[in-house]
Amino acid sequence: MIYRYLANGFLILGIGLLCLAGYCYYLQTDAPGASIDEPDREFPNLAVGENQVRFRVHNPTRHTVRIVGCSFC
Repeated sequence: MIYRYLANGFLILGIGLLCLAGYCYYLQTDAPGASIDEPDREFPNLAVGENQVRFRVHNPTRHTVRIVGCSFC
């Protein structure tokens, strides 16, 4: 008898938690979009050839962002 109540309680709890997870998933809001910080542009001693410049990309959204102009992105 107690097992029947326990099983029904777990079933109701599981359905309730599933509904709560779905509600929290659609409740999340995305930030406005990706941003790229300005790099340091001071190059005192550059060697002839290839040099690296690093950009920091911040993507607070839940979506994939494609950066145009980067061959490896």
